[in-house]
Amino acid sequence: MQLQLLQWLRASRITTEGSYAVMSTYFEGDTDYAVAPGEFIRDWIDENEVSQAWLARQLGVSRKHVSMLLSGARLTEDVAMKLELVTGIPSRIWLGYEATYRADVARLALMEELASERALAELFPLRELRALKVVTARITNPGAVLLELMALFRVGSVSALRQCTLSPAAAYRQGTAHEVDPAAVSTWLRLCEIESESQGTALAGYDREGLESLVPELRALSMTPPDHFGAKLREQLAEVGVELVYVPEIKGARAYGATRWIGGRPVICLTLRGATDGNFWFTLFHEIGHVLIHPHNEVFIQSKDEGTNSKAEEEANVYAGSILIPESHEAELAGLRSKADVVRFASRIGVSPGVVVGRLWHDGLWPYTNGHQLCMRLRIAVDD
Repeated sequence: MQLQLLQWLRASRITTEGSYAVMSTYFEGDTDYAVAPGEFIRDWIDENEVSQAWLARQLGVSRKHVSMLLSGARLTEDVAMKLELVTGIPSRIWLGYEATYRADVARLALMEELASERALAELFPLRELRALKVVTARITNPGAVLLELMALFRVGSVSALRQCTLSPAAAYRQGTAHEVDPAAVSTWLRLCEIESESQGTALAGYDREGLESLVPELRALSMTPPDHFGAKLREQLAEVGVELVYVPEIKGARAYGATRWIGGRPVICLTLRGATDGNFWFTLFHEIGHVLIHPHNEVFIQSKDEGTNSKAEEEANVYAGSILIPESHEAELAGLRSKADVVRFASRIGVSPGVVVGRLWHDGLWPYTNGHQLCMRLRIAVDD
């Protein structure tokens, strides 16, 4: 998968092992200097062993004009056409040199202007972005770092970049009692958008009734191996107009998952924070709950299923809990004393043992030190 803005190898499955793909920077290959078309003209003069005066006569321009071109003066379309006739090199090539030079000059000037905004750059999770190869510049060159961040967020000014880092913070605080890093949240949400854009999944129109009917089938997938349900979930949700993407957690965002509407369709993004199948299935149905219950013009981010002060988050928690372990079976949880009890109970109600263990931990019925052997450890993986 490849975007013009950024290259991103999409995560296509969930497995028990693996690592996430990386993204290449928008400015990959750009230099820290600008080369004027005059330098290429000078090279041609030297290679062909002619004089500036000879070239001026052949072009029908003054020797001063040629001298100015060699010193970096702007190359016009008229002179580019004449250069084609004299040198045999197409005018589009000469004009390409000119366009690249002017773009490089503008980029370098903007980098110099941005150098004073180092403090803003340091608000972002640069270590994680470098690991993903989204940012390649070092903070010793803050202007270059800021340019890469602006390209990532698709903004053209420092004020716009600063604003987009603050925008999701209020909505996020509504869903968690824990301190979060607004810039990390913004970064993770943006990576989710890019992953969604890059998948190229053919989605049907959003079908609410279809999604509701699909929920029991999705729940049953919890009993299947992770290398099966990772891709299967995407396929089935796409059929009812819901896009599912997997993006690793960004330190400081504290996110398990998020739901947002992009282009009139719901997009669910999961991090696999917690790395167990119980966490995964609860988060998935939590986000499906947002899709089914809540307004389409809001962003919902799940950080932790306790300590929330948000009615929407509470409602999504209740929805997820009731889907995985229906209320009619809740009373039986207190009687689960052994791993064998959990396995039998999980089989009977049709979910994975890890889902049951996660609920026992949440309700305080089992200490967190118990039951890990019944949980599957998940990682986001990619095709090579």
